[in-house]
Amino acid sequence: MSTDKFLDLDIRKLFEEHGIKDIELIQKQIQHESDRKKIELRTLVGERYRDLIQAADSIAQMKQTSESVVAKIVNIEKTFHDLQQKYLIGFKMHTEHVHSQRAPNQISDSVVMQIKILMDIPEQIWSAIDSKDFLLATQLFLLAQHINYSLKFEIGDANLASRYPIVSKQWGIINQFKSLIFNFCNDALQSVHLSKELAANCLAALVLLDGLNSADLLNRLISLRSQTIKSIVISESDLSVKNKIKLCLNVLMDTIPLISSCFIKYRDSQDGLVSMYINEIKDTNAFLMLSQLDLEEELIQKFLPLVAKNHKPFVQHELKKLPLANVQESVNAWFNWVKQLATIEVTKLLNLITSVKGIYSIREECLAVEIPENWDSTWDAFSLPSVNFWTEFFQPLLTARVKGILSDKLDVCLVNLKKDVSELLGKVSFETAQYPENDLRWFVWKDSPEDIPQKLMEGGTLDSKRPLLLKARAFSPNVVKLCENFENNLSEVLLHLKQYLYELEQTSAMKDDLLAADIYLTSNKFCDRTEIQEYLQSVSGKLIDDFVVFVKNECIIEKPKSGRQEVNAIVTARFLQAIPSMCSNFKECFTISRPTGITLTNMKWQEVCDKLKQESTLAWSVWAKCFTKVIHYNRNKYLIKETADELRNHTIITDWEKVIIEEEAEEGKRINSEILVPYQPAVHLQKFLAFVCQDLNKVIPHTIPKSILNVLINNVAVELFNYYYGLSTSLDIRQKQAIQILFDVKYISLLMVPRDNKLLVEQSNKVCNSVISKIDPFDFDVFYPFINTNVKKGVQRSLLIFGNLVPHMEQLHSVLGARIEHSDGFKSIKDPPGVLALCSGTPWFPPLAVTAPTKSLPVIQLPVPERPQHRRKQHPSKEHTRNDSTGSTIKSGAAAFFGAMGSDWFSTS
Repeated sequence: MSTDKFLDLDIRKLFEEHGIKDIELIQKQIQHESDRKKIELRTLVGERYRDLIQAADSIAQMKQTSESVVAKIVNIEKTFHDLQQKYLIGFKMHTEHVHSQRAPNQISDSVVMQIKILMDIPEQIWSAIDSKDFLLATQLFLLAQHINYSLKFEIGDANLASRYPIVSKQWGIINQFKSLIFNFCNDALQSVHLSKELAANCLAALVLLDGLNSADLLNRLISLRSQTIKSIVISESDLSVKNKIKLCLNVLMDTIPLISSCFIKYRDSQDGLVSMYINEIKDTNAFLMLSQLDLEEELIQKFLPLVAKNHKPFVQHELKKLPLANVQESVNAWFNWVKQLATIEVTKLLNLITSVKGIYSIREECLAVEIPENWDSTWDAFSLPSVNFWTEFFQPLLTARVKGILSDKLDVCLVNLKKDVSELLGKVSFETAQYPENDLRWFVWKDSPEDIPQKLMEGGTLDSKRPLLLKARAFSPNVVKLCENFENNLSEVLLHLKQYLYELEQTSAMKDDLLAADIYLTSNKFCDRTEIQEYLQSVSGKLIDDFVVFVKNECIIEKPKSGRQEVNAIVTARFLQAIPSMCSNFKECFTISRPTGITLTNMKWQEVCDKLKQESTLAWSVWAKCFTKVIHYNRNKYLIKETADELRNHTIITDWEKVIIEEEAEEGKRINSEILVPYQPAVHLQKFLAFVCQDLNKVIPHTIPKSILNVLINNVAVELFNYYYGLSTSLDIRQKQAIQILFDVKYISLLMVPRDNKLLVEQSNKVCNSVISKIDPFDFDVFYPFINTNVKKGVQRSLLIFGNLVPHMEQLHSVLGARIEHSDGFKSIKDPPGVLALCSGTPWFPPLAVTAPTKSLPVIQLPVPERPQHRRKQHPSKEHTRNDSTGSTIKSGAAAFFGAMGSDWFSTS
């Protein structure tokens, strides 16, 4: 076996496929391979260890060499420094000549005097540092440095160390002040609150200490102020985000006057304050400085050598004025740095704020920052346009954070909405649900004391959530609860957002400088209002889009994650219908207004409403597909299962009208004959339509979109036409059955088929022609006018029961003669009043036309092509003979209505 496969060995498989000897051999191979690997590892480690030792030795040698080089460089620097200081004394003197002119006692007194000065200067420097006069401290340090060099020059470096060791010790103490003063100046320049005088004092001290020019000095100031801003932003102190941003704004606004005063112009002077300080001390000699100490001037004048008294330690320090173009360049570069820092670090701070109210608090606090005096004249000195640091650097970041918070909050609202919808769908989809959503009769037909009276809201508008209106719209308590939860999730966000966008300025918080207040509060405070409103509309529209996608992909699919498809479609359709009227907070996301109540009109809200209506219709269409199964079920139960014999029985028990026909014989005699004409639809057809209406009434059909309801009615009509066409072609039906079927088809066509629906009209004609072929032509001519008349009567009688299956009510009224104007000389009556059903199980909405008793209705006959060989006078009557008089049979609609409201309406006839 190859040793490369040892790692992939399957122990169980190994023992199944090999014997004991083979396994022992494999074990030896594995052991041999293991030993070989150990040897290789030891060899490798040994080689690497040797290389590591060599590298360590090389590094040690390099360290020694570099230390030696550094030490030599330090010695060179010290030597050059000593030579420079000696050169700065200003003149040459021969040591021997000086010693020859001085007596031993004079040299000793001058040395004592200079040592005394070195002993007193540290205390004076500390006093200057404590009073934050770093320029004076630097002057004292340079004076002590001059005295030290004077002693070395007078006594000699070697003799000074051996004869007066206190000098070197004291100078060691004084020499530390250079770094101390430097650090104190940097710390002062990095302080949050820095005055112009202190800044100029520190900068002048840095000129004396480091010999900086104006450009370096300006860069040093900007750099230190930048460090201040950065330390405020990124520090982990206990300061709140609001205080940090406020301090940053303070530092930015204070730095501009500092730069202007220190480098461009200070008050009436055309020079900066730093140049003024340097020029004031440039001609100061050592004697004048020493006279300010606690020393007697006579002693200084008598014992101090001329080298120490007359030297001017600050004469070589001169500060040239920086060109304005260079200042502008440095300031603009600093602005770019501040903008970059704010974009990164301030954004991180603002991300810690999770509410619009917090952002509002930050804005109010920052806008309360006092503006430095002479702000406009300061910018004039720079020859630059005034920069509003708030709107330039911070306001866009706050706007972006408000957008982020709105996006996060609406995402949470969407998640909660999806969760609530999923939970509701899972709860109401059970067959045993106490309050089902696919049968709202428990809600709509249940009266409660809260339905009436309907109170007005405070603004005088109707309450969109009053119970009676909810019932009329079929918005169940479950749908209302969804809307309330959605509203509650949005309420806090909108409340804080209104405060942020429309909070009026408080006059008590405004400063005395009205111009400054106008610049920094009024004009800039709400500059992002339009941008935030547009963003809110955008994310709100995206919320609806995402929710619609959720509904399509998870709720109304064939096998949803929660609930059943047909119930889910009803709930989501009604919820989408309810959002525009029930969710006022969501509407305010598109039409947010001032607290005064002025609403901003916005076409986007109308677009959202149209989209919600469209998506609701789509959900209803899914329900309509599911309801088609109910139609199939009712068709199979009440129509298709009927056998030919059962159909004959239905024909027998169906109420047919007796019609007496009068005809004139050849000899002038009148002969009366009696025929039976169908008077109402077949029983099984009525049962089918009744159960379809009953199932349709469960979902409150008047709240279903008209287009969807028309589709359902078309489906019912198609099912019936297919059924009757099958009867007329497949069964051996008799003429009497064919006449009843013809009546049923005509009834269905008049009730459910509009004239503009060409497909259904053609299908109806097709079925009628097929049925007519089963009827004797002579009998058809006799029966046809009475069938048409009875079809209209049957439709008019059944409108109250089957009104939900009529897609063309206005058209049907005109056909039935329901819209007839009647004038009695004083008034005219149009559109007969509607009535509510007085029995259970019938639709409540919309109102339907009042139906009148049969004998009071006018008889309207459709024209039928006459056959020349058969001319008869026909008198239709259900139980008695009627005269063939057009004037007596055709009555006006108004007369029929008033006749119906007479005694015949309540009689049993």
